Amino acid sequence: MPETTSEILTAWPLPPEVEEPSPPQARRSWGKVSHSERYKRQRRDLLRAAGRLAAREGYERTRVADIVAEAGLSKSTFYEHFSSKEECFVELYRRTSSQMLRGAVEVAEATIGEGAYGCVLAVIRSLVGYSDRNPRLAAALRASLGASETEPEVEEQQSENLRRVIHFFVALAHRLDSPLSSDELDLTATVLVRGVTDILSSLRRDPDTLDERLDQIARLGCRALGLVQT
Repeated sequence: MPETTSEILTAWPLPPEVEEPSPPQARRSWGKVSHSERYKRQRRDLLRAAGRLAAREGYERTRVADIVAEAGLSKSTFYEHFSSKEECFVELYRRTSSQMLRGAVEVAEATIGEGAYGCVLAVIRSLVGYSDRNPRLAAALRASLGASETEPEVEEQQSENLRRVIHFFVALAHRLDSPLSSDELDLTATVLVRGVTDILSSLRRDPDTLDERLDQIARLGCRALGLVQT
């Protein structure tokens, strides 16, 4: 746990480890596998099945019946874990977002010695490229959130994910020796992250210029965050 002010400022704002829920009631073991472990495996299998189906068929065409068939489980098992298809996809979105940010942290740690520009560009490519590696799943998750956007849990999860990305860039700027204060970095990172998020879909429409645009964003980001480009 960070103790000094410097350590607190530069600590990566990682999402908490995913806590696998315990079964609501005790049941007998299944061979050598305890009920608790089987329950956790079933949840993971359902989430993986939902992701595979959404990537192939899209969110709207994915039904609970399809998910349980893909996972080789029953509908009653599905409803032991999730109250609806929407809740299942919100959980999938939460886990995917966590993996995306953890991947960006790994990239930052690996490239921070290359200087501000190289590190910031690598991080931006990691964040943008995460959904590009499976665009149909990313589109399905966006559709699922759109269908559930009136749910407070969805709005809270989206806000939390955005906040962590913003704080990640603040920590990164501190690690790269930005002379700006934490308040200045927080405001700057908020403008940058929200701005790029808003224009990202339009940038993706022209894959031939995407790399060039990301390069420009990295250079502008370095200047805005007060980082020396080496």
